[in-house]
Formats: sequence, structure tokens, C-alpha cells
Amino acid sequence: MVHCGNTEYSSSPDVGSGSIRVRPVSKQDFSTVSALEQGSTGCAYQAAVFVRQAMTLWPRTFLVAEYGSICAGYLLCLVSPDDAASGWVLRVKVIDEMRRKGIGTRMLIHGEQLLRECNVKQIFLTCSPVNHGALSLYYQMGYQVIEHKIEYFGPGEDRYVLSKKI
Repeated sequence: MVHCGNTEYSSSPDVGSGSIRVRPVSKQDFSTVSALEQGSTGCAYQAAVFVRQAMTLWPRTFLVAEYGSICAGYLLCLVSPDDAASGWVLRVKVIDEMRRKGIGTRMLIHGEQLLRECNVKQIFLTCSPVNHGALSLYYQMGYQVIEHKIEYFGPGEDRYVLSKKI
């Protein structure tokens, strides 16, 4: 079993009218994070199950970002169970009205640091080829497309697989 740091991370620079604070998820975040996850699935039960299981299985690599007093997003990353030198970013979510404020960048920086502390050497993630905002962020962070998977999540749900060495 790989043990990772349980450090609370804080970003000092102010962005806009509030500062960004990235920290491990807590039980108190369940409802807020579930609602954010539901925004993508449309199903409250499915979102709640995913969030609850992720909080249980990966509490140290499940991060939330606060922007002022708002829970503005979350990131879930993990060490691959098949290859301890590989990590995955499974989710990066930022609420719509908080996008382009550096929140996704801060979460990725902290997620990468957690994976680095776990001796991960390469990080992978998937992204829709039409999600230009997310792709721009990933490219800026040094990720590169290594594969285009047609219908990865079913018809019309292609994905790029991106990777970054750390």
C-alpha cells in the first residue's frame, strides 16, 4: 500500500477578490461536492455514490478548492494500483462561474505534488476533445495527448488520453 502525505495546502496569491485554498476533502464537503458532481451526471444518487466512495477510498488525494468562502471545485487523483510509478487524475471540476480564476491550476499543482510524494513518475488523465478550456489548462500545465480513444465512454464520447512526466 502506498501512503501519501496528508498535508493541508494553501495558496497565498490572491486571485480576483478572493484567495484560493486547496485542502483535503472533509465529511462536511459531501453535499457540496456531490452537487458539483451531479452537475455533470444529472443524477443525484449516482453523484452521491461516486463522491462517498471516492471520499472513503482516496481521502488523501481527494482535494477541494475554496475561493473565499465558496467551495469552488474539487480534484481527485490516485496512484495506479497496477503501476505505483503511474498516477491518474480522475476528476477536475470547477463550478462554472469560478472558471478561469486559477482554481483548476492550483488543484492540479497540489494533486501533482501529492502524487510526486507517492513516488509517481508519470500522470495520466482523459479529456473530451471538445473541452477546449480543460485542454488549454492541461497543455499549459505540460500535459500532452498520447492517444485519441474513439467512443471511450460510449457513442459520441471520445477522449484524449494525456500524460505528463513529473
